[in-house]
Amino acid sequence: MRKIRIAFAALFIIPILILSLVYAFLPALFLRLFKLKDAENRHLARCGHFIGNSILFFLGVTVHVDGKENLPPTGTICFVANHQSLLDIVAFVGPAHLWATILAKAEVKKIPIINLWCYALGCIFIDRKSPHDAIKAILKGVEQLKQGRSMLVFPEGTRSKSGRIGELKNGSLKLATRSKTDIVPITIKGLRAGFEDLKGCKRVHAYVSVGKPIPTAGLSNEEIATLHEVVYGTIAKRFDELPGQV
Repeated sequence: MRKIRIAFAALFIIPILILSLVYAFLPALFLRLFKLKDAENRHLARCGHFIGNSILFFLGVTVHVDGKENLPPTGTICFVANHQSLLDIVAFVGPAHLWATILAKAEVKKIPIINLWCYALGCIFIDRKSPHDAIKAILKGVEQLKQGRSMLVFPEGTRSKSGRIGELKNGSLKLATRSKTDIVPITIKGLRAGFEDLKGCKRVHAYVSVGKPIPTAGLSNEEIATLHEVVYGTIAKRFDELPGQV
């Protein structure tokens, strides 16, 4: 049943992605030629929102989003989320209607069209096998945040196959602490059931919850050393509060 549902969804999703070369990137190119960078980003974000919603719709996934009132009205944000599924970013740009630079695996650059959307998001590609490359990626991310571009970080480093929250690595939070950017924790639950653990034909309900900002400016060395515990605790607490089974 999983293969049938994914194959059915692909019949609609693949054309939508291919046509994005026309309805998303062609207008974006014209806007860039006229140096209308903000308009270009808004256009791509709207198209990304449409594509994200379409992917989830055809896969039979409904994502419930709450807490968007917690988002700061202005300023750069470092979003920190637990990582469950390939659909996490889809839900982030789709139903959650958020847009941010993402740390992505270097292998994604080889996937046609998907790589263009990674560039549209301003993705920072990282070779996970290279510690030196990881350091370079963190430094690039800090510069992005200082320049006013928000980022989405998955500090677990990889998707949790158990559905539970894995260990949040403190190093990823250096993006926020070194740029003095507020952290907005995001809790994701249930998206694995929409793709990796897809079963049966029932509609899947998943959740994306936006938490209150955690300031990093002015933190002491001791507070920075335990910041991952604060972020982890916030995400884990909300994870247990959200409906659905792991």
